[in-house]
Amino acid sequence: MSIFEQKRNKQVFEIIVILKIIYIILSMIPISSFLKLKSEIKSLILMTMVMIIMLITVLAYFSWIVIYIRGRIDKSPKLSDYIETIFMLLVFIFVMLTTGLYNSGYKLLSIFIVLISAIQFGRNYSLGVASISTIIILLTDFISVGLDKQTLSQYFEKDLVLLSALFVTAFILGMYVDIEREHSKELKNLANIDELTGLYNHRYFQEFLQKSIDNADKENQEVSLLFMDIDYFKNFNDINGHQAGDLLLKEISQIMKSCIRGFDVVARYGGEEFAAILPNTTENNAVKIGERIRSSIQNTYFKGQENQPDKNITISIGVSSYPKKAISKHQLINTADDALYRAKSFNRNRVELYRSVLDDLSENMDINKDTVKPLKAFISMMNIKDRYTYGHTERVVIYAKYFGEYLDLTKAEKIRLQVAAYLHDIGKLEIPDDVLNKKEKLTESDRQMFINHPQAGVDLIKDIKQLDEFKPIIKHHHERYDGKGYPSGLKRTEIPYLSRILTIADSFDAMTSNRPYNKVKTQEEGIKELRDNVGTQFDPDLVEKFIDMLDKYKDKF
Repeated sequence: MSIFEQKRNKQVFEIIVILKIIYIILSMIPISSFLKLKSEIKSLILMTMVMIIMLITVLAYFSWIVIYIRGRIDKSPKLSDYIETIFMLLVFIFVMLTTGLYNSGYKLLSIFIVLISAIQFGRNYSLGVASISTIIILLTDFISVGLDKQTLSQYFEKDLVLLSALFVTAFILGMYVDIEREHSKELKNLANIDELTGLYNHRYFQEFLQKSIDNADKENQEVSLLFMDIDYFKNFNDINGHQAGDLLLKEISQIMKSCIRGFDVVARYGGEEFAAILPNTTENNAVKIGERIRSSIQNTYFKGQENQPDKNITISIGVSSYPKKAISKHQLINTADDALYRAKSFNRNRVELYRSVLDDLSENMDINKDTVKPLKAFISMMNIKDRYTYGHTERVVIYAKYFGEYLDLTKAEKIRLQVAAYLHDIGKLEIPDDVLNKKEKLTESDRQMFINHPQAGVDLIKDIKQLDEFKPIIKHHHERYDGKGYPSGLKRTEIPYLSRILTIADSFDAMTSNRPYNKVKTQEEGIKELRDNVGTQFDPDLVEKFIDMLDKYKDKF
């Protein structure tokens, strides 16, 4: 609930409470007078007991008003609300009975009941209360006056003005309250809805996600989050124009809405990015929903898709869940975003469940916990500094993992290779952002920074003894098989074996993924590049094995 809604509801609550207090106080005046009169006949003790019971009842009612009504603003009436209205009407009847029935000067009290009903529940409810109040007043007149038509006519004429006031108040005030609520609801929708797509906007996404997480904590449930990004949307926009791009966003938004359930929320996160919040949903079920969205979009024809790189409109989706993969809203968003980044890094048009490669490494290879801690610190720093290098690092680790399995390395060698893959580019932390992401040709000074990054990486971890065994692999992962690499100019078997493996994985990913200063190659073009540089940059024996590994584990990349 927004601050504006909270303030408005607080003010409405105060008005209702004041009206109810005034009604009860005014009702107690004639009732007290009646009891005082009766006390002349009955004992003082009985009078005192009745007054105490009345006082307790009134205090209990006031307490109920304060506790219950506060959360009932703008809600439909429940059984307890009907009971309260009946209670107020019974009080009104009792007041009439004790103050002369048709001759009572307290008939005006009925207008308070109508006012309260109109402000709290709108026109229809207040008209119903006005009708019941009218029946009570008219029955009082008929029963009291009997067949005395002249007296009946006299009081009926007087009451007619009051009854008209009741209905006018119920109708006008009730209608105004209904209009105000409808207007408030419409403003709320406008504040929460993205104008272009009709989906919820970023503001509502943040509110609903926090609400879902809070509810998940109470109910011991999971909340899953999908982050979705249209592949090559900029290319579509540039070629087909912004109007076509807007139409595409609208069409894809409708497909997303049709693929989720009634209690899910899909929002436009920004630009061509979307997010879906899935309450009470496991990550496995979230992947199924994500796959339904992905396949539906892939199988839909969109005008202008012929100009896309794959001749089709596709979407990449990242999936994460709370509390399984994240322990806060901020972390849930970050992990879903990381999964999306990985999905886009691995050829797009896929659903990727968040999974830290480092977590896999820790769980499956008994890696020392003292080693994991600095690794996480360095990777976190790299993620903050440069998303490309972070994504590149995780992909190189995956290549290294399966290449190590293909080569049947020992367990110790697999650990060393994958940890070194995680650390191989940490020296880039020393490179300024404007150089690291430079699109134009590098200057000699810029180039020297890149040449120095293997040694810079070793220098960063020189004081961490747990990482000593990985330093040679990191330092020499840019050596060339022909001896023309850096930083030491090693050649052939002088280069550590695991460094030669890492060089191939690192180079292949650099060729086949988007980066600021290089045009992306297809996997086939990357394989050709590897073969073209056999014996010069790469170990001849390892290149063919790496290519065989890509085919064997093609479903992993």
